[in-house]
Amino acid sequence: MVEYLVVGAGPAGLQMGRLLHRAGRDYVIAEAGSEPAGFFREFPRHRVLSTDDNSLFDGVPFARYSKRAFPDADDLVRYLEDFARPLNVRYDTRISDLTQYQARHVIIATGKKPYVPSIPGIEHAETYASAATDPTEYAGKRVLIIGRGHSAFETADNIATTARLTHTVGRTVQRIVKDGNEFVATIDGTGELRYDKVIVCAGFRRDTALDVPHAHTITGDSIKAIRHAARALHRTLEAEHHGVPWPHRKLRNRPDSLAATVAIRARQIPDGLADVVVPQGQHAILYDEMPTSERNGFVVTRTQVRHYRRNELIAVERRLHRKPLERFFSQQLAVPCIA
Repeated sequence: MVEYLVVGAGPAGLQMGRLLHRAGRDYVIAEAGSEPAGFFREFPRHRVLSTDDNSLFDGVPFARYSKRAFPDADDLVRYLEDFARPLNVRYDTRISDLTQYQARHVIIATGKKPYVPSIPGIEHAETYASAATDPTEYAGKRVLIIGRGHSAFETADNIATTARLTHTVGRTVQRIVKDGNEFVATIDGTGELRYDKVIVCAGFRRDTALDVPHAHTITGDSIKAIRHAARALHRTLEAEHHGVPWPHRKLRNRPDSLAATVAIRARQIPDGLADVVVPQGQHAILYDEMPTSERNGFVVTRTQVRHYRRNELIAVERRLHRKPLERFFSQQLAVPCIA
């Protein structure tokens, strides 16, 4: 019996483990592999990360491991290995059925796996996970890359100097037919084109094999998004099950003060989360980075401010600059603008 079972020792699982560890909770991280960070030991295939913002909360900054704008993926693996050392991680523990474990709270942090779209004949293509990374393998060949994200352009950049022809397309591929040693791809708006190789680089999708109604999940398209999502979930669990109030601070309940704070915070809020501002007399309480399902007071995201009263949407402001925000708060609070 354990209070918190975290499945996966990638960035999401390790971040949640560190937060639980710091809070003194009873937890265990179950990892199928013999080491942490299994995803980043394999991906990206060409071992270059797309950003240097890879730090997790409550740990040594990633900048101590690499100062490059596009770091080597092996630097991130070393960082996550060190981050995992003080945590309660059980390696070589593959979980296929959550009912085998007794845990009050289950947190799924199993990461992602390569996505293969359902295109007729796609089984003839290679995938991002299986295609050769040696550029000489593509010398003089015509290559079709299916995908328009990081993995697709990473692959195209790797083979561009040796391949005879490289086409990178998105959802316009209608079907693929194998014709001897060649591939015939039907592309919407272009027609049939012949290639020597076809590689599917359609990105990644979260592994949902363990999803059950009572489990919590941590997702994100970057380590920045993951660390903030993990902290928001941890704060939710702390508030609901341990009586720990959500971190907050007081603001002056005036249009100019609220506008100045919101204009700055809106640029900093991660996708999928929101700041919530609740007026209380002469002050307003700011709760930062809550789930966007919150329906109380002023809900601030990266793109807009929504005003709720008794869970009813009253008004929306999408111009997140000080003057428009000051006018908006003045109207909603029914007080004149200072300016």
